[in-house]
Amino acid sequence: MSEDPNIPKENTNEQVLNYKGQEVNENISLEQTIEQSETSNSKPTTQNMEVHKHPHHVTHKKKWGEYLLEFLMLFLAVFLGFIAENIRENGVNRETEKNNIESLVRNLREDSLNLVRTSYVNEKRFMYLDSLMDLKTSSVSDTVFQQHFVYYDLKLGYDDYFQSNQTTFDQMVSSGTLRIISHAGVLDSILNYEAEYKLTKKQEDVCSVWWYKSIEQVSLIFDWTPIAHLPADALWQLSLDDVPNIPSSTINRHSPVLQLYFNWQVNERISLGYYISDLHKLLSYNRILISYLKKEYKIK
Repeated sequence: MSEDPNIPKENTNEQVLNYKGQEVNENISLEQTIEQSETSNSKPTTQNMEVHKHPHHVTHKKKWGEYLLEFLMLFLAVFLGFIAENIRENGVNRETEKNNIESLVRNLREDSLNLVRTSYVNEKRFMYLDSLMDLKTSSVSDTVFQQHFVYYDLKLGYDDYFQSNQTTFDQMVSSGTLRIISHAGVLDSILNYEAEYKLTKKQEDVCSVWWYKSIEQVSLIFDWTPIAHLPADALWQLSLDDVPNIPSSTINRHSPVLQLYFNWQVNERISLGYYISDLHKLLSYNRILISYLKKEYKIK
């Protein structure tokens, strides 16, 4: 059978369209065609990509005004926080200060009562020392001399020294709250009171030295074991009428031991006079300080 002359011969080099509409050589394999298609497809995508910088991109350079604004905002936040904390701390300090002063006033009131009592006792002791000195040079009988001597000596055996209530002051010192006292003059007034108290204590120490010496010396004169059964405050309550009931040895009015005892008592009298003066000064300052603190802190 003869071939149809109208049918064109097959051309091996004929160009055909691929699935993307591109002309390809029909002799190229399908695999190569797909690979070329994918390669040509990816290139335009990469080439058409553009980089757009966002205003807040990490590579964006801030203006100096932005840095200044951020600094001012940070500074304002820290400053306001500091102010708030300072206000809170100041409020706490003022409350602590008033509580401490109220407690201190209570201690001072207790001191005031004790100062009155101590002053009274030592003024009486001073009178007994005067009477004892007068007894030494008196011309009374030996019996009267002995009775009065025993009476004054027993009375002088009772002592009363002032002890301030330092509870609040010591607590303020140890906690450091003395520094938060804000009222002008208050801290100086408190410290002045403490200084006066220390001076009084020093004079008390002097009195104690002579008191102990007198006690030791009179122990060489009398045997005091018969009064060992007496209550602690019995010496202060003792009256002259009670003396005849107290056993005691006979006193030699010209004994050197007795003379030395009188000398110790003279020294105690002198030191006691200064001590009483210090007690009165401290009591006066105590009352002024109480009134001052009550007024400054509106304490009833």
